[in-house]
Amino acid sequence: MSNGKQVTLFALDCGATNWRLYRVGYRLTGNLIRIMGDPQPSPLTSFSERKLPAILTLNPQGSGIESFGEVSQGQLEDENARERVREYFKPCIGAHLEANPLPHQKRYTHAQALEFTRMLLEAVVDQIRSEKWRASAFDEDVRFAFAYPVHWGYDHSGVILDDFKTLVLGCFPESIHTQIEFVPEPEGAILSLRRQGLLSSARGGVTLIVDVGGSTTDIIAGQIDPRTGELLYLGRYGEPIGGGLYDAEMAKYLADKLNVPASALADDPSAMATLRIYAQRLKESLSRRLMQNENSGEEISAQRMITLVLRDGQVYRRLMKLDQATFNRVAGHLNQSFQDLIAKAIKAIGLTDQDIGQVALVGGGVQLFSIVRHLRERFGDEKVVLADNPDEIVVRGVGLAFGAAMGTLEPGVSLVIEPPRVIEPEEDSEPEHNVDPAQDAEPVLEAGLQLISPEGKTYPLEIGVTKVGRARECLVWLESDKVSRVHAELHRTDDTLELIDLGSTNGTFLNDERLQANQPQTLHVGDEIRFGDQIFTIKLE
Repeated sequence: MSNGKQVTLFALDCGATNWRLYRVGYRLTGNLIRIMGDPQPSPLTSFSERKLPAILTLNPQGSGIESFGEVSQGQLEDENARERVREYFKPCIGAHLEANPLPHQKRYTHAQALEFTRMLLEAVVDQIRSEKWRASAFDEDVRFAFAYPVHWGYDHSGVILDDFKTLVLGCFPESIHTQIEFVPEPEGAILSLRRQGLLSSARGGVTLIVDVGGSTTDIIAGQIDPRTGELLYLGRYGEPIGGGLYDAEMAKYLADKLNVPASALADDPSAMATLRIYAQRLKESLSRRLMQNENSGEEISAQRMITLVLRDGQVYRRLMKLDQATFNRVAGHLNQSFQDLIAKAIKAIGLTDQDIGQVALVGGGVQLFSIVRHLRERFGDEKVVLADNPDEIVVRGVGLAFGAAMGTLEPGVSLVIEPPRVIEPEEDSEPEHNVDPAQDAEPVLEAGLQLISPEGKTYPLEIGVTKVGRARECLVWLESDKVSRVHAELHRTDDTLELIDLGSTNGTFLNDERLQANQPQTLHVGDEIRFGDQIFTIKLE
């Protein structure tokens, strides 16, 4: 009996501050489409902590990319290269059509924002092809799905979405254009939340989905159908308010505390991009601490050493401390703007607070403590649901949404979304037809291979190279003095998984035996690995 055709979908969420990449396998058998497990993160070597910072450095001629991602973030500290760095460009897409664009929407022209997006996407697509698709041409067994802000589809007659679609399709060969789908972000969020069981009709009332991104906030209202579990759409509301605005305000605060003259910043405007990155990390660190110690009664703060080197060689350096009171003083007006946004959304959709039965929070920006606290105070703690890894909710759902769209390829095709009963073959393997999963005899190649700590911290092991170390560019980033900056590498191919110590100071151990530097060792499911003092086990999800 034929097991049908297997296809692989890559789902991308090209956010304002970070890009995400997920992968999911589908099996097509006759008129049945079956999803092979949940969508999984599929980071590339350029990704850091499962995300790619949406930032690039132009070459000296300005005609292409010199570097991108975290490498470009590092170049913000180089006063000579900094003026060639471009970041936070997504908010500028379509801003030329707005009557009163905000300052962050005017940093680049619409054409420039599209061009920088194209440059970064071409680099990512090339890495997908080389690292996830055996460096061969994309064929009929691959699909791509892209998330987009829902308002792009209807504001200004959909012109912004049309421009984005044209940009994306231009990064792929014309032969697979019909295999590329575009999914509105709220649709992805709804499907992902349903998949995780976070949308429930048992709570009653209206469900609000609050999606806070880097540059925009979208609020979707609907009611859960108790029979199907689907969200019956009631309305939406959105504004260009996101986490990036907080970063911009905090960057101004850092400049003041460093006593950087306004004239100096005017002469080196790209220096504010450096301060914005520092501000983002300080803000996120403070939020994590406040959320984890919400009822401790202790004074919570975050601190970071800030170093800014201007183009003229002037150096500004100071240990900066950020506490809740300071944050509220600096960004209090943005907190008020967010609260006003929620009130306007409720009114615009025709609801009252009493109508709300649950509030589901998604998007990277919802991890900001002031946002979570306001929603809990307004609607009640028990009604507010903060999803795990909220910044990955949309991209997870994009994979599921594309599965539903595939059902339109031929009449009578149905979609089954359920975990497989057996472990399917590794999705990165050479696409094959009529393959029997039982013939895959090597357990290390099965889907869902992970590196997991005793505390439950997990890292997916993908085809390609996974770097381990204390350096921020390592996918497995370990904060320990016993771990070297780039401590070791895990090399995964279609046939093997190997561990290589890179001459680390405190050693890499496989099942309690120290490895010789630069000597690959084959790994199997169940093996224990120790990087310095950090212990992990190879497991299947």
